[in-house]
Amino acid sequence: MHIQLDVNGLSAGPHGFHVHTNGVCAPGPDAATGQVVPFGSAGGHFDPAATRNHGRPDDPLEHAHAGELPNVVADGSGRAVTHAVKRGVTLQPGKTSIMGRTLVVHAEADDYTTDPAGNSGARVLCGVVEPASHGVVKARTTLRGSNVFPEGIAVDPRTGDRYVGSTREGHLYRFVAGGTEAEMFQAGGSPGRQSAFGMKVDERGRLWVASGPNGTLAAVDLSTATTRFVLKVPPGQQAFLNDLVVSGGNLYVTDSFRPVIYRVDLNATVPTLESWLDLNATPVRYRPNEVNLNGIVASPDGRWLLAIQLATGQLWRIDVRSRAVTEVRVEGGTLLHGDGLILRGARELFVVRNEEAEVARVELATDWATGRIAQRLHDVRLRYPTTAALVPDGLLVVNGQLDRQKEPPPLLPFDVVTLDLPR
Repeated sequence: MHIQLDVNGLSAGPHGFHVHTNGVCAPGPDAATGQVVPFGSAGGHFDPAATRNHGRPDDPLEHAHAGELPNVVADGSGRAVTHAVKRGVTLQPGKTSIMGRTLVVHAEADDYTTDPAGNSGARVLCGVVEPASHGVVKARTTLRGSNVFPEGIAVDPRTGDRYVGSTREGHLYRFVAGGTEAEMFQAGGSPGRQSAFGMKVDERGRLWVASGPNGTLAAVDLSTATTRFVLKVPPGQQAFLNDLVVSGGNLYVTDSFRPVIYRVDLNATVPTLESWLDLNATPVRYRPNEVNLNGIVASPDGRWLLAIQLATGQLWRIDVRSRAVTEVRVEGGTLLHGDGLILRGARELFVVRNEEAEVARVELATDWATGRIAQRLHDVRLRYPTTAALVPDGLLVVNGQLDRQKEPPPLLPFDVVTLDLPR
């Protein structure tokens, strides 16, 4: 890796220079003192091998932080120009990638010995490593916390507020249009919600949240942040309530483990979770121990539902009146690992493919019987995206990083990015 630095505003002399773990330049707690310091949110030195050892820039990655870089030297005017070569790190995806992380210059020289930062003093300059060409991502909203692993997102059509849920902690976050950081809306552990997956807002201002493996569906009143209802799946095999859609006064919910689609009457005084469609009696074949039906959307007239089977990449059209299920024939390649579905208009479908870090744009036929992949959207800032929501300023895509729940660790902070969509 070749790193060229040209900075101003430093005191004359040598200054420590490092790659830090997190991808944000904002105040945050110092690891040693706990006090909030400038650029503290950048975290500690990048250390993918978990050596926990400060060392020299040329030390092997298994012996010292991968983030160690040579000191930079500022002249009498406070300008430092340097070119550093760092072996063992990359801009390509992987455990040693520094893409999306930060470069930090310190107030003092690095002695290359003292843990954890070479006694290099305060952080005085910080920058996020991003691609020179920004691709399709045009904005970013961050989520505080190291264990969020977000999955679902919903937009309140009355206010434009956006809500995101945590799969690991069940927290619900809220942010406004143009917001750069989400705030906590309701803490996890509330009734019926130890985790949060698919989310949708109904016309009564209730946020419905699917809890995945917990087998519950919670309704949260957005005006009071209180849980109104908790619905449970019937007894039986392990369930995984995943995604949902509001259509025609009803809420339809996919179950990725049980071959069933549930329905909730949103106008009922006491809503219930009805087993609306038994998929065993349809062409859909569930694969055991895999994620099956996931994302779901409804046609504007409420006649059809469309769901994607993540494990196979198949799209399924469901006639709401007859409950007949047929596969949508898609040209242009596979939709394997399709997670979230987003519909724009009546015939433009966006498929979020998590493992491929891709959003595929599918043009549907008028009757939704066939489709064609017209475009595949990519950006290095898509990190195992799970689902999305359509807003006036683009497509909000949730970077779930669910592939990093064990190793390697997630790239912090978690975020939601805004994609600039084709007109």
